[in-house]
Amino acid sequence: MARIDLDVAFTDRGEVKRIGARWDPAARVWYVPDGIDPEPFRPWIPVPPDLNVRSPTYYLASSTHECGHCGSTTKVYGFVLPAGHAILNVDDFEDEWETADEPSLLCDIAYLIPSVARFVTTLAANYRPGVRSIGDYETWLNFCEHCGAALDDNEIFCEPGLGFLAFTEEDARRVGLLTVHGEFGAICGSFSLGVALIEEMAVF
Repeated sequence: MARIDLDVAFTDRGEVKRIGARWDPAARVWYVPDGIDPEPFRPWIPVPPDLNVRSPTYYLASSTHECGHCGSTTKVYGFVLPAGHAILNVDDFEDEWETADEPSLLCDIAYLIPSVARFVTTLAANYRPGVRSIGDYETWLNFCEHCGAALDDNEIFCEPGLGFLAFTEEDARRVGLLTVHGEFGAICGSFSLGVALIEEMAVF
């Protein structure tokens, strides 16, 4: 495996050095040497060219969900983008970025840009990359903070009242939206067209 160059903030240089990154003084870049597992460096791996959603600001959404494995109530997280974010529309002739008129709840996230990945990792340790089942691809998943089991994304993001899909004002009030004034970029497999009762959600 060839070396992987990293996107490392000045304040993170000690951490990447500690876990095995090396500094290239000529290119002025930290990198993962050949033969080193790149997984611990995921928060600093640069943005790929094929992002399909981006926004100048975003919300880190939080709610609660009952773990199907241990039955405990656990915190769950996701991302909501405000109106005005951009979605890449892919067709047979030309890919085009379109501006969304409504907010979107994202699901099936395969990749987050490093700054977003670092931010969410510091606030939500149980929301991280993982594989849902054998043979499946890796996405950002919620894990039970009590037993560590991967939670069902479909229930959290798609079932009314079980996570982020609010059908009543009471459902909506259980959702918190932390405003983040920073760039968002991701490879996302699914997103909503609008967020029901977002005006009832608690915005911080």
